[in-house]
Amino acid sequence: MLPHLGNRVGIGLVGLALIGAGGYLMSVRLDRPDDPIVDLGSLTEGRPWVWPLAAGAALLLALAASRWLASALGWRRRGSRTGSGAAMLGVALKGVDGVADIKVRLVGERRMRVSLSLRPDADLPEVIDRLDRTAISRVRGAVALPDLPAVVRLHVRRR
Repeated sequence: MLPHLGNRVGIGLVGLALIGAGGYLMSVRLDRPDDPIVDLGSLTEGRPWVWPLAAGAALLLALAASRWLASALGWRRRGSRTGSGAAMLGVALKGVDGVADIKVRLVGERRMRVSLSLRPDADLPEVIDRLDRTAISRVRGAVALPDLPAVVRLHVRRR
């Protein structure tokens, strides 16, 4: 399953669960307005360790949810995409069969990250040769940083 699809499914399931729980609690409150919805007195009676344990569990859950949300939104990614760099890379790889997706990201003026996604029928030696000979230097020229180090990731799809 694709990572972004998994994140969307996860967010959708959590949202549906929260809507269902909220609707249930609202219907209970409307049916019995004077009764408490949740009575935790029986759980904490004579057990002073329950509240710190519950607070620790809630804190861990909040930290895990915050980390998941930050990664789902892409905040851990560094750099900015450059359309001109991707266009120049596309021009340099023109005529090579099997190139499916091209992404170029600049991380400040420190380095350039290039991601190529290839189909299984791609001519891998030709792609590597073109990247080495002309493509990376064209992208460096397009972003006006001729000595920029580049990290290239090649991903060959199974299907």
